[in-house]
Amino acid sequence: MRKFALLLMVFSFFYAPSLFAHDKKILIINSYHRGFQWSDDVLVGMEEVFYNHPEITTNILYMDSKRISSEEYYAKLRELYKLQLKNHQYDLIVAVDKFAYDFIVKYYHELFTTEPVLFTGLEQFEIEDIQKEGLEDRVYGILERRAIPETIPMIAKMMPGLKKLYIINDASANGDDSEPFIRQAMSEHNSEFEIEYIRSATLEELEERFSKPNKEEAVFFIRFYNDKYGNLYKNSQIASMINKSALPIFITDTLFIGKGAFGGKLVPVKSVGRITGDMVIDVLDKKLEPLHVKTLIEYQYQFDVQKIQQFGLYPNASVKAFELVNAPLTFFDKHRKFVDAVFLISPFLLFLVLGLIHNIYMRIRSEKELKAIELQKNKHQQFIIQQSKLAEIGEIFSSIAHQWKNPLVEIATIAQEHVYGSDDQGDEQSNEYVNAIMVQVRYMTDTINDFQKFIMPSTQRTVFDVSEAIETMMKIISHNIKYNYIDVSIDVSHATNLMVSGYKNEFMQTLLNIVNNAKDQIKEARETKQIKRGVIFIQIYNHSKKVIIDIKDNGGGIPIDKLPNIFDAYYTTKESGHGIGLYMSKLIIEDKMGGKIRVSNTAEGACFSITLGNIS
Repeated sequence: MRKFALLLMVFSFFYAPSLFAHDKKILIINSYHRGFQWSDDVLVGMEEVFYNHPEITTNILYMDSKRISSEEYYAKLRELYKLQLKNHQYDLIVAVDKFAYDFIVKYYHELFTTEPVLFTGLEQFEIEDIQKEGLEDRVYGILERRAIPETIPMIAKMMPGLKKLYIINDASANGDDSEPFIRQAMSEHNSEFEIEYIRSATLEELEERFSKPNKEEAVFFIRFYNDKYGNLYKNSQIASMINKSALPIFITDTLFIGKGAFGGKLVPVKSVGRITGDMVIDVLDKKLEPLHVKTLIEYQYQFDVQKIQQFGLYPNASVKAFELVNAPLTFFDKHRKFVDAVFLISPFLLFLVLGLIHNIYMRIRSEKELKAIELQKNKHQQFIIQQSKLAEIGEIFSSIAHQWKNPLVEIATIAQEHVYGSDDQGDEQSNEYVNAIMVQVRYMTDTINDFQKFIMPSTQRTVFDVSEAIETMMKIISHNIKYNYIDVSIDVSHATNLMVSGYKNEFMQTLLNIVNNAKDQIKEARETKQIKRGVIFIQIYNHSKKVIIDIKDNGGGIPIDKLPNIFDAYYTTKESGHGIGLYMSKLIIEDKMGGKIRVSNTAEGACFSITLGNIS
């Protein structure tokens, strides 16, 4: 008997607290229906936290507000909940998203007594709403902040040629909460490109609108569950529209990543649930004060590999750290059953090793190919940026040229009127003066026209004469060359076909870079009295169906240790140089025109050699 009493005392000491501990009861009111992925993922995240807290029990009520949202429905729902919650006491009420939160605040005093309320998933919170109901001493919450202001500039950086951005946000109450953030972001970027904001449409209309590819357009998808007629779409229907889009679609949360969306800076929805679960524990343990409202700033950069390949867009330039999803299956994934069998049957272990080696080899090759594609993409973007800069300069010069041409016309008109309007209008000397003035006016006008054509970037590949392009370029800079005491000679005596395909103005910019570098080197050699007069010799000839242009000078050449890096970006031999001229020259000749550019030293100076393909 004594042994039994002793055992009872020990049992009571160790186990009685857990047997008689107060269970924590939580009521979760979900704004939506079971199967609505966003709220389902939030609940999954919360359950992961509650798994380690067996003292917590939950009861979930589904409001189904996506499908029914009338005031009459909410009034009926209030009466139903009053019956369901009668004689039930909870330690905490959790409102999942806006509809549940607004419902609880409005009918709190009819449904509850003193229970604290924790909301999650809202985008906006106004303290005045709960002060009106006298609830400021029992409300906590988590605000979900979508990365709307950050995503638009990210899209623009990934797509330098972006001219139009569509923003999709449905006409629901949730869409109303997102609207101020969208409008603010639009106001900051609508001067850079056109923005079309879509709130009223159908899924079929969106699918039709985005069915044609356009490299200058993109879509920023916030949400689209309800169409303009109030119909509710399933996630599978929305994912189908996104996947069919011929334009890249950027998103704000993880619901559609891997289901057709390109990617973006995403709110991890399950993390919203886990963070909510952690706050539930803190509220129950009374570690937080009322009105503790936390803004969720946890994001994940995620991009779909297949969409990267489809649209040729790469996040590397705009995002440093990101995760790739939907990657092609590896050898191990494709042959998992086979690999498992190999592990079980040791004689076949060799096959596994060979498969793994093959997998490593393919992965290394794929990474090299991806890097090569990315490098080519970056070079193309730099070429576009260079063309954009030339276009801006060309527009500025066009304005200047327009202002210059009008006075030149006036000068010519005044001279003619002055001479021919006088009594001795037939005077031979006066005619000579007018002719001299007209010659100078025509020369200045031709110079302005030539330079205006030269500075504008080429919009597309054309067939042009190399010799004519060089003559035009030298004509523009002839005075600068002359005043620096440099003699220029051009030899085309061994050329039979000088027609090539490419970008004429960019080709002339390349030659201008080389000739200007030669001029600077010659000027330095003259100042140090190494030479008396500068010489630039340009020889153009054909060889093996190629056009070859050799540009030689007597400026002393390039230091031997600097020759291997002379075409590298931002590498310069000048104190005030930027290191971009020769890099862009190589990019234009080799990447855009399919030619070759090389440099070497002669006995007197440098020799740049350009090789281009002939057009028969």
